[in-house]
Amino acid sequence: MPVVDRSARDPLRRLQPSRRHALVLLAAALSACGGGGSTGDPPSQPSGQVISFTLVSQNTGAAYAIQVWLPASYASGTGLLPVIYATEGDAPYGPGGQPRFDAFKDVMQRRGTQAILVGIGGTQRRNSDFLLPGAASYLQFVATELAPAIERQYRADAKRRALSGLSHGGYFVVAALVLEAPSGNLSFSHYLSTDSSFGTHGNASGYLQYEQSIAGRALPATLFLAGAQNFNGPMVRALYEQMTAEAHPGLTLAHAEYNSTHVGSDLPAFEDALSRYFAAPR
Repeated sequence: MPVVDRSARDPLRRLQPSRRHALVLLAAALSACGGGGSTGDPPSQPSGQVISFTLVSQNTGAAYAIQVWLPASYASGTGLLPVIYATEGDAPYGPGGQPRFDAFKDVMQRRGTQAILVGIGGTQRRNSDFLLPGAASYLQFVATELAPAIERQYRADAKRRALSGLSHGGYFVVAALVLEAPSGNLSFSHYLSTDSSFGTHGNASGYLQYEQSIAGRALPATLFLAGAQNFNGPMVRALYEQMTAEAHPGLTLAHAEYNSTHVGSDLPAFEDALSRYFAAPR
């Protein structure tokens, strides 16, 4: 049986990278190339840069702590980079209770992923923001307030946006797709849903019926449905099979399942998604 997860208008206050930050990043890069450290020390991995700010949403009325990670190559590059928007960036889902944003950042840094990571705080609002009817307003916040702000400030590719969520967050990722499908205008190119709860639909059957409301709709995007084998995995698998049978035009659909705990499926699913869709250049 699936696990049910129980778990002002203010301007954006941007923090511009300073010259001092640039020098620090340059020094770190030189050190990683052998410019510092004692002989025999393993080379350090360039860490990139984290910028933090708060954004007050006109759609939800709430203030969200936002963290942005720029890969080390960003400072010397010129091209646009894809952006991964991670809900519950402040949730203790990583190893040893590490925040989700930090855990994802560490994985991207280790893999050399050339993408921007945006962690969205506000885990305490998960029961209102991720579930209907509040999910509609939260989607508007992410898609029409946060994403455009990121794209104005950084070299972010508006055509390559990914949305990631676990549990209620994973449900929100699917709900975002369902909410926008009737208009045909999707805000994201990649939807990464991990061990989704069934939201406010009462049970797995209600969740499947909710998605069935868009059967046959064109979905020009990628949907990656990941599940934990002994938790919400069976429901996630059923959703994958249902959507496969519906044959949505334009949809790239993928599925993976992990022998892990509910929260423990988050990092393996994220690494899998990076490998599939955001592989580092060789």
